[in-house]
Amino acid sequence: MLSTTFDELLEIPRGRGMQAGEAADRIGPGLRRACGVTAADSPVTVRRKVGTRLTELCERLPFDLKVSVLAALALHPQAHHQFMQDRMSWAAHQINRDHPRAAIRRMKVGFRILAEQLDELVDDPRLSQGWHVCSLRALLRMDVDPPQLVEDRTIVAEADDLEGFEMRLSAPAPGLAADSPIEASVLYGGEITLIERVTPSHRRFVVRLPEPLRAGDKHEYGVRFTANPRALMPPFYVLTPLQPCDQFTVRVRFGAEVPRRIWRLDGIPPRAIDDFEPADALLEPDRLGEVTLEFSRLHQGLSYGMRWAT
Repeated sequence: MLSTTFDELLEIPRGRGMQAGEAADRIGPGLRRACGVTAADSPVTVRRKVGTRLTELCERLPFDLKVSVLAALALHPQAHHQFMQDRMSWAAHQINRDHPRAAIRRMKVGFRILAEQLDELVDDPRLSQGWHVCSLRALLRMDVDPPQLVEDRTIVAEADDLEGFEMRLSAPAPGLAADSPIEASVLYGGEITLIERVTPSHRRFVVRLPEPLRAGDKHEYGVRFTANPRALMPPFYVLTPLQPCDQFTVRVRFGAEVPRRIWRLDGIPPRAIDDFEPADALLEPDRLGEVTLEFSRLHQGLSYGMRWAT
């Protein structure tokens, strides 16, 4: 009986790996739970769900580990050899090594990392919503009042028959007695069916998709948010992902009123944002008063973006 997710991963590369007709029979219970496999799924669906999940997670690995793992699993488009040894020889060549043992060692390192991530998918209740963010591009316009936040997101379904998803926005305003006037409108790719007031400064929006998604399907949508006047907005903008997020790009357009200092927030605990003020690594806006930052492999529960001081 397999004891860990790591052990379950080691069972897959034999023979043709994920391309083998009996691959579904070698996928253990831990992998099935983490990849959203149900008892009603056919072997083809099991292979698709598990293959999609593993491929997505491999994108976050260093190049040598990524190539070795994908080759071992026969999920790399150039490594569909009949035998694992041949695939690992190919992977060794890709990472400039002479013997397949080098790629096998990296495969095992990659498997341990994947096993930890897969176990988190099972243990963390926040990850049970059936989707994650592949990429998010945000434009915060501070040159208009109230400021506008426009987001273009690409999400990936992690389960079949995904009908919708949720969005959240916090807009704290120190000294504001009433609720923050948070509004959202979907520009394309869905429609808002529910608005929930969680706290005076936090809203939850439920969005219905144009059509249900299958596991592995990608979907793009755009949304525009407005909230408090510029004078009441805290001097920062951050993304604090509750779902996995692979890529995040933020552009803040300050316009003529450029802050005196601007700095990057890269994985800061939310409660530390107000106190975080490094002396170095200050950012320079371009001549249009814009600052753009990129982040990848974001950690859930930490905050990414920028803070400024006037």
